[in-house]
Amino acid sequence: MTTVALASIGSTAARSPAELGVAAITLARRLAADVVVDDRGAPQWNGDEIDLAASPDGSVLKTGPVDDGFLTGRAGIALALAAAARHARDASLALLAQAAIADVLDARGTAQRRQLGWQSGDLGIAIAAERIADLLGRPDLAKAGRRLSAGAVAALATTDDSRLPGYADLLDGSAGHLLAVLAAALPASAEQHRAAAAERLVRDLRARAVVDICGARWPMADGDRAVTGLAHGSSGIGLALLAAHAAGVVGADRALADAAWTWEDAGYGAEDGGWYDLRVDEPAIGLAWCHGAPGIGIAAALRSRIDRDDALESEATYLRALRSIERARREFPDDEGDDATLCHGRSGIVELHVAGTEAAWSTDATSREEHLRAARYEASVIAAGIDADGSTTWSHGVRGGRSPAVLDGTAGVVLTLLRCAGPLASVAHPPLRVR
Repeated sequence: MTTVALASIGSTAARSPAELGVAAITLARRLAADVVVDDRGAPQWNGDEIDLAASPDGSVLKTGPVDDGFLTGRAGIALALAAAARHARDASLALLAQAAIADVLDARGTAQRRQLGWQSGDLGIAIAAERIADLLGRPDLAKAGRRLSAGAVAALATTDDSRLPGYADLLDGSAGHLLAVLAAALPASAEQHRAAAAERLVRDLRARAVVDICGARWPMADGDRAVTGLAHGSSGIGLALLAAHAAGVVGADRALADAAWTWEDAGYGAEDGGWYDLRVDEPAIGLAWCHGAPGIGIAAALRSRIDRDDALESEATYLRALRSIERARREFPDDEGDDATLCHGRSGIVELHVAGTEAAWSTDATSREEHLRAARYEASVIAAGIDADGSTTWSHGVRGGRSPAVLDGTAGVVLTLLRCAGPLASVAHPPLRVR
């Protein structure tokens, strides 16, 4: 049983699940109010992103419509609205969610050479459609999502290697594609392609691995540097390989997954109390879902669900992740940070605690309740920064910009708060087939 020490979060009072649900609905209604209608009459949202053409160093932002993706755009926003609609029994939120995901599905059906992954591509949009269908009782959306998944899986199984993402990570890389392929809801006629698609993605991960005495690592998409973490590092890639091995995918070697975690362990600095963010040259401890302790701890909890024989080792990694966050707060008590997002803020820490309730080692009600209490304390800090009109005092987006999306914006915070208010599937990883 994991014992959870609550990290200090200042004077914020813990809120009840009902109060966290109210905060989520307030934020969801603000998200709905921010909708714009495009020239086709379809719902759309605007967000800020780095303007690489104007600033190679990433210092300049531009504002424009978000894409259709699960983590990055309209599909994920629709899911947040649908979850809020179900929680609050709000018909207007439900209608907006349905309109948004229906338009996304229609647009993807006619798009050429579209992305296939779970962050921004067809597999992720299909996940959103399936979940919205379940939340709102719309089987037609689930059917459309299965068609979208079938097309993506068939493309990965039967077309040339140009449909592979070209890099390894858990977001829109081969590891993320692999987990999404393994768990995709497919029509019976498309099942024939699942194994072939998974085998091709495993081969791609094996070919891209750099294996030496330190373990296995994979270069990031934008260069030759390998990093730690769930999003782009060996935690997420090892998780995908472990899931493929458990599913019996040809070529999925458990030893390569183990080597991924061996390399990740080497990136832990005991003296500094955390995993180093290897994107930067100066030693710095990563404390984000994407590059740091929250994501690495989440991966460890998920590992235990796939392979219960590995539960002791994965629990040890999970505990190190908790201690890394606790140590950072002790050493920098006035530097809590005001980012609330899943990717690089407090929502990622909420997800870490909720993942602890679902891990193989949380075998009794006391352990699970400790994790939930810790998650709700973290969520309470987020809720305290939401005003009555849905405006917020905390930051999101990138470089001071604004985002409505799941990964770095409002929709992800809505879903995080609702995770603490009642049962709701995580968006912090692709869905897993757990034996």
